[in-house]
Amino acid sequence: MLAAAWLLPAFPLLLAGRLSAWPMVFMFIPLAAGLCYFAVRQLPAAWPTFHQAPARARWWPLAATVAIAAAFTAWQMAERTEQITYLRDPATYLQVAYWIAHHGHLPIPDSVAAFGGPHPGLSFASSNYYPRGTGIVPQFMTGMPLVLAAGIWLHGIKAALLVTPLIGGCAVLAFGGLAGRLAGPGWAPAAAAVLALTLPEQYTSRGTFSEPLTQVLMFGGLCLLADSLTVNRDPGKKQDWPGQDKVLAALAGLALGLVILVRIDGLSDILPAVPFLGVLLAARRRQAVPFGLALVVGVGYGLADGYLKSRPYLDLEAPSLRPLGYIVAITIVATAAGVAITASQKARNAAKKVLATKTAQYLPAAAATATVLIFVAFAVRPLVQTVAGETDPTSIAYVAELQKLAGLPVNGHRQYYEDSLYWVIWYLGVPAVLLGAFGLAVLARNCTKALLTWKDPTAAARVWTLPLMMALWSVVTVLYRPAVAPDQPWASRRLVPFVLPGLILGGIWAAAWLKDQAARLGRTRATAVTIASCCVASMLIPIALTTLDLSITKADGIKAHGMAFRQVGTGEIAAVSKLCASFPPDVSVVILDPLTADRFAQVVRGMCGLPTAVLTDRKDLGPVIRGIQSVGRRPVLLAEDQAELPGTPREVVNLLTTQEAHNLTAPPTRTWLIHYTVWMSTITAPAG
Repeated sequence: MLAAAWLLPAFPLLLAGRLSAWPMVFMFIPLAAGLCYFAVRQLPAAWPTFHQAPARARWWPLAATVAIAAAFTAWQMAERTEQITYLRDPATYLQVAYWIAHHGHLPIPDSVAAFGGPHPGLSFASSNYYPRGTGIVPQFMTGMPLVLAAGIWLHGIKAALLVTPLIGGCAVLAFGGLAGRLAGPGWAPAAAAVLALTLPEQYTSRGTFSEPLTQVLMFGGLCLLADSLTVNRDPGKKQDWPGQDKVLAALAGLALGLVILVRIDGLSDILPAVPFLGVLLAARRRQAVPFGLALVVGVGYGLADGYLKSRPYLDLEAPSLRPLGYIVAITIVATAAGVAITASQKARNAAKKVLATKTAQYLPAAAATATVLIFVAFAVRPLVQTVAGETDPTSIAYVAELQKLAGLPVNGHRQYYEDSLYWVIWYLGVPAVLLGAFGLAVLARNCTKALLTWKDPTAAARVWTLPLMMALWSVVTVLYRPAVAPDQPWASRRLVPFVLPGLILGGIWAAAWLKDQAARLGRTRATAVTIASCCVASMLIPIALTTLDLSITKADGIKAHGMAFRQVGTGEIAAVSKLCASFPPDVSVVILDPLTADRFAQVVRGMCGLPTAVLTDRKDLGPVIRGIQSVGRRPVLLAEDQAELPGTPREVVNLLTTQEAHNLTAPPTRTWLIHYTVWMSTITAPAG
């Protein structure tokens, strides 16, 4: 609710070009108070499960889950990345946040007048930044930069780098809450601990990635939906707030819809909400209309952002988004048709008769079998397919270089998508994947059976239906086509929104189910607890071994070598501060090589506050220098190599630091080194 309360006014202010701190504070505080009040003014006394008794909340699972989330937050803050120069997406989010926090609008002006007007060979493009008209449009949606801007307003870049670890901790807390609603409150700490230990969750929570914020909105939305489907279900009890189920449904739809404002890929993640809405409408549930209307509002925010503020990004992703758009359209049409068909009582009666036939009774087993076959298919995929469909020349060269470094056969067209299930196994371990697949299969059977019989006295199937649909849909779509560069840990970010959480939910529920089955068979409580403990331990131990990469020696004892205790980008804040301080006043900056332009163009333009352009052809340097001097400014040239610069260059950046690993065939256990160098030449004499 806090995330939604921030995004709801922030995006319109950005559209109007009036985003600033004090208007946001004045709008955020009452909106946050109102949303939180309506979300918690009446909560269910218990949540339905497929177990013997409804799950009632107790104090110790809440305390343990909060402690795990707090420990995760502190851990990620201590190991946070300082990567503010461009290597990949996180720096772009951070630089855009810095710009909108200080200027309140997008696109970024190109300041062509500071170079004496346009010149042949003078460009304002760099990686993730696209010239459009007289502005520069950054790649990606604006939801994450809008949240990071709050940290910049509080205490600059250093505070902004603490925002994502805090959001990651909230995601762990929300996930524990979701698991508690779906498997029972006592399982919330275990679910939170498993997610918190996974390397992809830590990786995306340390840098300025958008995935943790996506998780907060998705997990929180699903929690609110579970509450909506559970509250006010006791007809014999007087309700203080009879419409609370509708209010919670609306808040759930809003939170899920706002996922699109953070990640355009979220359109696929929340797509199962459309057929789920159709089921609610067909069943004439009170929650259907408020859930659907709020979902449309949230999605509308994201689509408006994409078309009005991130259009070049949508154009770039068109090969992926166009098929997704067709799938969304087909899903909406099919759902609308299904709702229309079941609108009449005659059609509803006919549907009940069909579902009561003997053939239909095989559907629950078929759903479980199909779920198992999905995982079997992904497991054998490397034996029957090698995905080598990359067409982008830059990506081809990048993968080929990584293959050379790793001593692998060189084929830059390879995308390694056939190994996607094994990426999951690297980070979760075989036991967690097997438990997760088993749990999802049993849940698919139970939910299908409940829908077929039109009976659900405990509402467990209704509470589980949307999370189950999202988990299975994410597993199929993401693992089939991850649509990401295949090096690890970078590629693991695609697993973060709901692939890993979905499997963890399935595994935790499977552990609870096995414990319940032991109790039903008359086993002692100690036996049931032992079974549950072994299931949780089988999930935690492999994950911890991958994340920590433990070694045991006589000299050092037990020592962790993995990525869990390795920082990335240390020293970049100081290096950028030194760079900005080295510029004389009234300068226009021209970068002469593409690598330095990609890394530092927006840093100089945004954090140093200087007009910055890129020269694509050195023969055009003279006219550009004369153009800058003609408007009373001093030309400053930047390059990675001093030999590229005229005059007497001086080194303004010389930083040896760390970056993430780039492994193609194994999970990362080490960081890689990277060396930044920037040379500067200030032109004082008139250009010849």
